[in-house]
Amino acid sequence: MFGRKLVGGIVAGLTAMGVAGLHQARALAEDRIRLGPTAREAAEFQAEVGDRVFFGEASAELGSRGRVALEAQAVWLSRHPHVAVTVEGHADDAGAMRQNLEVSERRAQVVRRRLIELGIDPRRIRTVAYGRERLVAECPAPACAAQNRRAVTVIGPALDTADAAAGPEPALRAEGARRPPRRLN
Repeated sequence: MFGRKLVGGIVAGLTAMGVAGLHQARALAEDRIRLGPTAREAAEFQAEVGDRVFFGEASAELGSRGRVALEAQAVWLSRHPHVAVTVEGHADDAGAMRQNLEVSERRAQVVRRRLIELGIDPRRIRTVAYGRERLVAECPAPACAAQNRRAVTVIGPALDTADAAAGPEPALRAEGARRPPRRLN
C-alpha cells in the first residue's frame, strides 16, 4: 500500500510537471515568434540565399544577378512567414552626401518592390537608406567602390500578428519594443 501511494504520488507529480512543462514550452514558442528569427535563421538566410544585391555606379537598376538573388530571398522568406526584413540601401563615397542618400534610398526601394512582386507581404519589408555612412571597403580602386554600391536584406524583427491583421500599415512592432536586426557581416 505504501508503495502504491509513493508510485501514485510520483506519477501525479510527473503528470503535473508535464502539463506545466507543456504550458511553459508553448509560452517559450510564442515568445520566440514575437522576438523574431533566431541567429540560426539569420545565418541560414545568409548562407543559403545571400543578403546582398549590387548595383552599378549611381544606378538603382537591378541586373540579372540581382534579380536571381532576390528570387532566392523571396523563396526563403515565403518559407519563413514570421520573419520581417529591413532592406538597407548603401552607396559608395563618390558624389555629394545628398546624392548618395537618394541613390541608396532608390536601391532599397527597388529591392523592396521586387520582393513584393515576388509575393512577399509588403508589411514584412522595411527600408532604410544609409548613403555612404556604412562603407564596407575604403580604397580608391573601382573594385572597392563597387562593394559599397549595394542593398542588404537584413533579417529583422518578427511580425506582430495583431498589427498584421489590422490593415495595410507596416506590421513591425513599435520602435522601443523590438530588437535590432541581426547583421552577419
